[in-house]
Amino acid sequence: MFFRFVASLILVVLVSMVGIGLEKQTLEMKRAVSRQYFQRDVLLEMHAKLRLRVQELTAPSQLAVLEADSDSHRVPAPPLPGGRSTSTASSPDATSVPGVSDGSRLPLLRWEHPARLPQR
Repeated sequence: MFFRFVASLILVVLVSMVGIGLEKQTLEMKRAVSRQYFQRDVLLEMHAKLRLRVQELTAPSQLAVLEADSDSHRVPAPPLPGGRSTSTASSPDATSVPGVSDGSRLPLLRWEHPARLPQR
């Protein structure tokens, strides 16, 4: 009789210890998921701020200000012999090519049009 009581008591203690271990593991996993949700929220907020900053920097009015600033800081090229200038109004400037930067101006973004759906 005493043996049955001790065996059942040990069985109850083992089941409760296994239950406590599973609860600890579950809580640890919930904390990990909670941290991941927090990190995702932080990254989404950072992404939104960076997209807003990119839009601010690439707005046409901002680009005009940046171009005016870069034009005011440029040193004019010395004239060629014979009174000719090195820059001509009809030739395209290297800085007007999208994606090319000389350091004084932000490179232009390469915008792509979304794929057009076939018309029915």
